[in-house]
Amino acid sequence: MKKLLYILFLITLSFSNIFCQISEIDSLKQILKTVKHDTVKLRLYSEMINSENDEKIWTLYNEEMKYTAEKLLSTHPKAPVVKTAKKYLAESFNNKGIIFNNKGDINRALEFFGKSLKIEEEIGNKVGIASALNNIGFIYYNQGNIPMALEFFSKSLRIEEEIENKEGIASTLNNIGMIYYHQGDITKALEYLNKGLKIREQIQDKLGLATSWNNIGTVYKKRGETLKVLECFSKSLEIQEEIGNKRGVAMCLNNIGFVYLDNGDVNKASEFFSKSLKIQDEIGDKKGMTHSMNNLGNAYLTINQPMKAKAYFEKSYQLSKELGNPENIEVVANGLKRLYEKLGNYRLAYNYYKEEMLMRDSLKNEANYRVSIQQRAKYEYEKKAATDSIANAKEKEIKNAEIAKQYAQIKVKRFQQYGLIGGLVLVLVFAGFVFNRLKVTQRQKVIIEEQKQEVEQQKELVEEKHKEITDSINYAERIQRSFLATTEILDNHLKEYFVFFQPKDVVSGDFYWAGELNNGNFAFSCADSTGHGVPGAIMSILNISSLEKSIEKYSEPDTILNETRKIIIERLKKDGSIEGGKDGMDCSLLVINNERTELSFAAANNPVFIVRNNELLEFKPDKMPVGKHDKDIDSFTSHNIMLKKGDVIYTLTDGFPDQFGGSKGKKYMIKNLKEYLLQISELTMLEQKQRLTNEFNVWKGKSEQVDDVCIIGVRI
Repeated sequence: MKKLLYILFLITLSFSNIFCQISEIDSLKQILKTVKHDTVKLRLYSEMINSENDEKIWTLYNEEMKYTAEKLLSTHPKAPVVKTAKKYLAESFNNKGIIFNNKGDINRALEFFGKSLKIEEEIGNKVGIASALNNIGFIYYNQGNIPMALEFFSKSLRIEEEIENKEGIASTLNNIGMIYYHQGDITKALEYLNKGLKIREQIQDKLGLATSWNNIGTVYKKRGETLKVLECFSKSLEIQEEIGNKRGVAMCLNNIGFVYLDNGDVNKASEFFSKSLKIQDEIGDKKGMTHSMNNLGNAYLTINQPMKAKAYFEKSYQLSKELGNPENIEVVANGLKRLYEKLGNYRLAYNYYKEEMLMRDSLKNEANYRVSIQQRAKYEYEKKAATDSIANAKEKEIKNAEIAKQYAQIKVKRFQQYGLIGGLVLVLVFAGFVFNRLKVTQRQKVIIEEQKQEVEQQKELVEEKHKEITDSINYAERIQRSFLATTEILDNHLKEYFVFFQPKDVVSGDFYWAGELNNGNFAFSCADSTGHGVPGAIMSILNISSLEKSIEKYSEPDTILNETRKIIIERLKKDGSIEGGKDGMDCSLLVINNERTELSFAAANNPVFIVRNNELLEFKPDKMPVGKHDKDIDSFTSHNIMLKKGDVIYTLTDGFPDQFGGSKGKKYMIKNLKEYLLQISELTMLEQKQRLTNEFNVWKGKSEQVDDVCIIGVRI
């Protein structure tokens, strides 16, 4: 049985969430009466909005703040106060976005969040920029656009961390946690949600704490831990009641009712749903009302009271249609389908089933619309054909009657006119044949035209899907790129270096990473994940995150690779394969001390070379991957080398030596690559990269690139 649990995402306000007592609000009102300067009024309005939890009241304050800011901008367009006025105008736009979101008007909400972001970027207000980005991400999430939601949340989080805005960090961590929840990654969801909870406890953000407890309860519900769920929802309810947030109280009541319904206590569930619905009706929360009415419908359907269920389902359905929310319509349509199945009205049940399926994937609405147009065209054609057929039959009937009448009149001359009648019959037969062929040709023309339109539609659909796939891969490339070592971190720690990185596809399994260890030493890695393309890219992100988790605890390269292998095996052991996840990576992890006098490294299948005094020294790797393997209980070997000025260190994956090409279409081979590296080692690092790029592309020629390529060179 499908029900809807009302899950809250916190939309970050432009102002700080510190809740004041009523006396403090009254004090602000008294001060407001005495001030004359508009800039002071704007600050007071902002604080009053921040202090008030009743949306109806703070909405009025927000309109006053917006009006005052716009007035200040129109009367003093070039004064020093312009930046201040724009700051509060952006804040008012952000707040209006929240108001429209609460009303279920997503498009208007997105419009005002966009206006707020534009102004915040114009004046360089990073707090406001992060807030607007977070809220836009929330809107995209509600629309089912997960990649865009993650992109905006990640941008927001980077800014919040940069400016150390703990409240904003907690809110964004909450939202990312809920995305992982909806994608089925419960462990990751709890990790992000608990991080957000700890920050909110530190800064005593009560509204944020209520949100965190609610969402953690939602995740525990997925696990079936009923007692923990009720504990979390009850904590959230207690805080919402304390701060007077009616919308939040209604949400918590709804969620608690949902838990009781899930555990078979229908009467208790109905009691909570009814309380929630009453509050939502009072504050005009239409979206919340659809959830509560739908849950009441489910409750009454469970105890076999279909008519009461019908009343609530239909109200929820009408309101969901009014709001135009596909997700709500899908859920309520499911309830109505089950209701009419129970009542034995399978025609209506089927109608609601079709609507449920239609709403399930709103991205296919356009395709469904085209199908309906085709069906309507087909119906109109068949209707016209039937009309033409009747008309032809009547026409033939009339002609036959005339012929019969003429035949009676000239019956006496029958023998003389046999020839004429025979000719007339032949003409009619021929005319009928021609007419029939014309109709057949006309029908064939219509069919051909329909087929042509269908082919065009299929072509458009294929092109659209191709664009969606291409856009998704390009977006994945941006995400993967954010995990790679940045030029900034490499420049800060390496004086002379190059990275030759040439993926086979847009995204790759090969990657290069760098970071600072706990002991202050600098580490960098060149790695080849299992697979290439999209699967390889996903694996590379898992490998990088496992590597970064390992360096939080360890600083020696062999120990880091041992721990990374352990994390990867643990994460992949439930991947559904018989062998239990044998994926991982070939990797070389190199660590250079602060004085740049010593190199320590561990290598899994990837070699490390040092060119010193025009001689190439090769250090063999361990013949095992960082992942599940027959030798995965063996420790990786640690190598320690004293460095000399002028040494050139190289580490690489197998993509370059394994490339087919040349005049005979053979592999380049590692032997030839070592000779080439020795040959170019005295050039500048930039020239070396250019030479390697040219050598690879000339060797490859017109052959297909067989694998991702990554080579790192560092001169001491």
